[in-house]
Amino acid sequence: MRVPEEAGEGRLIWAAVTDVLLAPGIGVAVVAGLLQYSLSDLVFAPAVLGIALAASFVNHVFGTVLFRGSFGKQLFGLRVVRATTGRRSGFWRAVGRWLLGFVLLAAAMLAEDGVGIGEANGLRVIRRRDERQ
Repeated sequence: MRVPEEAGEGRLIWAAVTDVLLAPGIGVAVVAGLLQYSLSDLVFAPAVLGIALAASFVNHVFGTVLFRGSFGKQLFGLRVVRATTGRRSGFWRAVGRWLLGFVLLAAAMLAEDGVGIGEANGLRVIRRRDERQ
């Protein structure tokens, strides 16, 4: 089986922006809406951070394992597959990719360079329509 080429950076950027905004949005919604904490409560920021990390994990790891991509990737017609075989990601590869994403994001911020995670941990982001061919 031929593994499709990596998706273009344009789609990847919009998918990443969607996913980056989704996690803290869920964190704020849960902490302010369901838990009824206000911004002045000392636990507000740590609770938002914890729930945002949990939401990010569920979105990126379980989304990748179950649906072949996070919410943002699904929205923009992308899939995450193994770079060598084009098959589904395993759980631990998805966890490694999620963790590596934080490391590379921090490195990119420090270097002030737009670095993507590309084929991190043996996984590749492709366009959904290229997978069907």
